[in-house]
Amino acid sequence: MAAITDNQSYLLAHRSLQGTQIAAVAATPFYLIQSIRTRRFSLRGLARYNWLIPLLGAGIGAGAGWTESIQISAPLLSYRTAAIRADNERVRRDDFHLIGSVVGALALPALFLRHVGLFNGLLGGAGLGGAVGILSYFGKQYSEDKLKELPIPGTEQKLPLP
Repeated sequence: MAAITDNQSYLLAHRSLQGTQIAAVAATPFYLIQSIRTRRFSLRGLARYNWLIPLLGAGIGAGAGWTESIQISAPLLSYRTAAIRADNERVRRDDFHLIGSVVGALALPALFLRHVGLFNGLLGGAGLGGAVGILSYFGKQYSEDKLKELPIPGTEQKLPLP
């Protein structure tokens, strides 16, 4: 088996973090839909969803990063990782996610320790806080009119977000 290069490991870590961020934002709506269907809501279940779903997202993202890194040529891989490293907005988004995760991991068990438990509180708080960090990043971008335009497949137009 060939050794993993620096560019492959960087792309794998980047895709894994992207998967974590997407899953962290999606975890709470998933839990709310599930709790409406079953008519059972608990803070412990919410906290559990908010660390299990991002963990699953990280695994899926890492798998996607690995698949991408072994299917492209070395020059294209180094070009992609250089573009990822140079993206200042990605760094800022990752910082918002990290800060939110730390604050959430401290706040959720501090507020609801009896209801969520320490383990689910720390990890679930990190997931909830990371989601709040990502959403606050995009809210800040929206308020400053800095959101990127969405490409519409099959057309040459780009439509701005509303």
